[in-house]
Amino acid sequence: MARIMGRRGGRARARRLSTERRRQIASLGGRARHRSLQAARRIVDNLEYAAAVLELRGGRPKVLRMKTFSGRLPGLYPDGS
Repeated sequence: MARIMGRRGGRARARRLSTERRRQIASLGGRARHRSLQAARRIVDNLEYAAAVLELRGGRPKVLRMKTFSGRLPGLYPDGS
C-alpha cells in the first residue's frame, strides 16, 4: 500500500516538474550509477593488482634465530643512551 501511494506521489511530482528538470534528474541518476560501477571496477582492479604483487613477491623470508636477547640489541643505539 505504501509503495503504491509513494509511486502516486512520485508520479504527481513528476507531472509538476518541467521536461528539462526531469531530464536533469535522470541524467544525475545515470551519472551516479556510472560512477558507482566505475568505483567497483577500480576496487576489483586494485585487489587483483595487490594479489599479483603478493604472488610475484613470493613467500616471506625465513628468519634464522641465533640467540635470544633479553636487553637492547647491540649496535642499534648510540653510545650513552
